[in-house]
Amino acid sequence: MKQPTILLFSFLLSLTTVVYASEPGKIGYVDMQIVIDQSDMGKQAQEELKEEFGPRQEELAKEEQSIRQLQQTFARDQALMSQSELDKKTSEIQKRIKELQAKAAKAQQELAREQNKLGGEILRPTRDIIAKVAKDKQVAVVFERRQSGLLYIDKGLDLTPEVIKGLNAQKKKKR
Repeated sequence: MKQPTILLFSFLLSLTTVVYASEPGKIGYVDMQIVIDQSDMGKQAQEELKEEFGPRQEELAKEEQSIRQLQQTFARDQALMSQSELDKKTSEIQKRIKELQAKAAKAQQELAREQNKLGGEILRPTRDIIAKVAKDKQVAVVFERRQSGLLYIDKGLDLTPEVIKGLNAQKKKKR
């Protein structure tokens, strides 16, 4: 019973020794949403989006309000309508709802496309700045705060070339 305990203790001690023996690199993070919200480039991009898509959003909101009023009028007056009038009004409301949904979906796709384009224009120089700041502060790894996406890693920590060499060597052995 004592021998497994001693082995376990030895193993745990060796793990902690390895952890303390290696020098840890500093890790940092960047909140890209704050960068976009507070940087001049981000503010400019937001203004461009408002100018381009604001009127469309207002138009969609007006159409939605119009449909709601039509639905309220229909709900109020349906007891007085004949079956053919009920069917006609129901069909009209459903048609307008489908058209509104199609317009909203198209506008959303265009907005997303434009956001991606403008976001890319902001992200390109931001990556270089993140790398410079990380090097200045001697930070080895930088994550995006909200998504935990890797934004920067010290090139000295890149194992990719060694992995490629290992895979290539393994392939040569199989031949």
